[in-house]
Amino acid sequence: MPPDSWQMIEELFHAALACAPEQRPAFLERACGGNDRLREEIESLCASDQLGGLTEGSGLQAGIRLLERSQADPGRKIGQYLVVREIGRGGMGTVLLASRADEAFHRQVAIKVLRRGLDADDIVERFRRERQILAALDHPNITRLLDGGTTADGLPYFVMELIEGEPVDQYCDQQKMTITERLILFQRVCDAVQYAHQNLVVHRDLKPSNVLVTKEGVPRLLDFGIAKLLGPGEPLDGRTLAGVRPLTPEYASPEQVRGEAITTASDVYALGVLLYVLLTGRSPYRGQLIDEADIDRAVCDEEPERPSLAAARLQPADAGGQADATPTAIAMRRGCTQDRLSRTLRGDIDNIVLMALRKDPRRRYASVEQLSEDIRRHLVALPVIARPDSRRYRAAKFIQRHSTSVAISAAFILTLTGGVIATSWQARAARRERDVARVEQAKAARINAFLQEMIGYSGQITSGAPKRPKGHDATVVDMLDDAAGRVETELADQPAVRAEMLGTIGSTYMVLGRLAPARDYLLKAYDLNLRLHGGSGVETAAVMYGLANLAYLTGDYGAAESWFTKALPIYRQHANDEGFEIQKLPAALSDAAFVMRARARLDDAEALWREALRYGPRLPAKYRAMGIVPKTFLAQLYLDRGDVEAADGLASGALDELRALGNPFALTQVLIDVGNIRRLQRRFAEAEPLIQEGTRLYAQAQGDDHPNVSFGLARLATTYYDEGRYDLAEREARKALKIAKNVAEGSHYYAGACLTLGLILDRTGRSQEAESLLREAVAVVSARAPRHSTATAMALGGLGECLMTQKRYPEAEPLLKESYNTLHEIHVPSSPVLADALHRLVSLHHAWDQPPDAPSTSR
Repeated sequence: MPPDSWQMIEELFHAALACAPEQRPAFLERACGGNDRLREEIESLCASDQLGGLTEGSGLQAGIRLLERSQADPGRKIGQYLVVREIGRGGMGTVLLASRADEAFHRQVAIKVLRRGLDADDIVERFRRERQILAALDHPNITRLLDGGTTADGLPYFVMELIEGEPVDQYCDQQKMTITERLILFQRVCDAVQYAHQNLVVHRDLKPSNVLVTKEGVPRLLDFGIAKLLGPGEPLDGRTLAGVRPLTPEYASPEQVRGEAITTASDVYALGVLLYVLLTGRSPYRGQLIDEADIDRAVCDEEPERPSLAAARLQPADAGGQADATPTAIAMRRGCTQDRLSRTLRGDIDNIVLMALRKDPRRRYASVEQLSEDIRRHLVALPVIARPDSRRYRAAKFIQRHSTSVAISAAFILTLTGGVIATSWQARAARRERDVARVEQAKAARINAFLQEMIGYSGQITSGAPKRPKGHDATVVDMLDDAAGRVETELADQPAVRAEMLGTIGSTYMVLGRLAPARDYLLKAYDLNLRLHGGSGVETAAVMYGLANLAYLTGDYGAAESWFTKALPIYRQHANDEGFEIQKLPAALSDAAFVMRARARLDDAEALWREALRYGPRLPAKYRAMGIVPKTFLAQLYLDRGDVEAADGLASGALDELRALGNPFALTQVLIDVGNIRRLQRRFAEAEPLIQEGTRLYAQAQGDDHPNVSFGLARLATTYYDEGRYDLAEREARKALKIAKNVAEGSHYYAGACLTLGLILDRTGRSQEAESLLREAVAVVSARAPRHSTATAMALGGLGECLMTQKRYPEAEPLLKESYNTLHEIHVPSSPVLADALHRLVSLHHAWDQPPDAPSTSR
């Protein structure tokens, strides 16, 4: 057998030994899947075992274990690390405790080395894929990859942070955590798994030993050894040997056991098993999973008992006679009595767990996020998505299982056809009621439209900006507060109208820059729409869109991307439906592109904006501006690459087209963008009035304290700075910073204002005051944007210039080098921003009297 088969052989051998002799042939026939050589090898080992030939001391076992033990020899050097001892062993690798050999760092690490005998191509590829997966995942609840390489004897390894913790079930029991505390901890595990799914990774082996909880109470997900990458070219399942799949039976999903396609639904099922264990102290399967038949029966066919019942009943077969596995002992470890535990689990929690454990993956939660959301809703006493199975569904499954009996019963059922008459009459009555309901819904929609017009701005670019006379902001806010207070009572009997009004109020608060109440009302609207229309309804998508924009405004780009990822497919799906407001799709595409741009994914942003432009010809006349403004956003993207000439062509053309429409509010962004381009071209006399006009229109439409006004003021301050008019620059920059700090602290608006004001203060002899602002800008940008991005490079360059002013040259040099190198890779050679970065670096070496490293100016 090839060396990559030894792990499979060992596992199958022990499983075969556990079978009764008469059951062994059937087990091997299924497990080996027609691989005669594999079956012969297992049968030979079983025969040898019966003769006493295969023992722990036999040549085969002793040889393998001797090689494995040599990996864990104390003092053995692996890369830059010295082995301390072995701390674990899995299906593919041995995990070693180690420390840095050069003592550059004093922290200990965990090193996972591929097990000896498994170093064939496919196993090595899977091991390296685990290393690749870990390298791509950056989440506080997922183990971080620190290093990787190949040992002196050719085995791949990777270095992880050392997680000192307990398996999640043991931790919860030792801490005697209540059901609520366990649910909250479980939600953090869900966050980590959902993050992996968003990065196209399915873990496939979620179980307590792979979720460790530190002494600080932080859960950490580890062991992506059998994880699956979702994408083109990936195999449907995890087979590495015919008929054999890597899995842990007690936590595997039915589709894993059957060898079917693996999706994120498999992790939802495993999380359901984990949640069942955390809550009840028991497995959802009755009896032990000894052989293949037991596994298939329990995982694929056996419906789990409700957690509230399982926690209350003594199950001696599962408990193994242990006193600490009695219902009373289990309840005590959850800080309550047996009766109270059952009452706590009864109802919502029963339904949540059983929905996650449904055998059909299409009927489980659509995502891990949805499972976590249902737990959150339970914890705050809101209705949950999970519902008990319907009678109709159970009847259909019953017919599938007992088709013969049902056929025999059909003759008897025919005698009951008299009931059809009464049923038909009831159906006609129901249709009449439905028609009346539709009329009422239409009336409610008209009322809702009227109320929206009263409130004002709806977030769309229409024929004109909402009227907000200067000095009347308080009146607008008071009216909105009053409407918000009345919507819950006056529309209590019209949930559809109430849901849309909550969303409108939330969006309007956001337009006014009041982000905290905006979030509250948008989340209320989301919860209500989820109940009314489900997760794929257009109404729900509209609120997701609002929440995405809110997350973007506050600088939470990960959350913004998550909301857009859910909303955009719904909009695209309904784009050709009759009655769908097509203008919503290019608006959402455009805003999603801003998120991609903020995350330095410029190609993704460009694709979204170009997709938005394709819908221009389909837009109604009053929304025609929305088919033009993506051009100015593409111009911003070209500026991110330093291509001022290309940006000028797009933005100037968009400005001419929008002026022709006569829609002043549609001009806001393009005016500022064209002004910024003129600034970069050093045409300051043209730049100033353009930026001033765009900022003024933003203030009229959205209020003087909106983040977009801060953006315009920061651009104006930068223009004055470039002209050397530092007093005016400082005045506008301080206004920008005040607005951003009040309504969007931690966002890119705030970082931009800090950077602008910091540069002005540094240039006017206040470098120490400037340094704190510039460090704040670097901190905010580093937390929100990738390291390799224009935004990060500009922030680092600003801080480096400030340190250079203070003659702190050794501190300034690495910042200015990184700034230049990043911009050199992203920007076109003619970029003025790149030229500024090079000038800073050359100035540093001239002032420091140190020879430069001659940074490249060619590509």
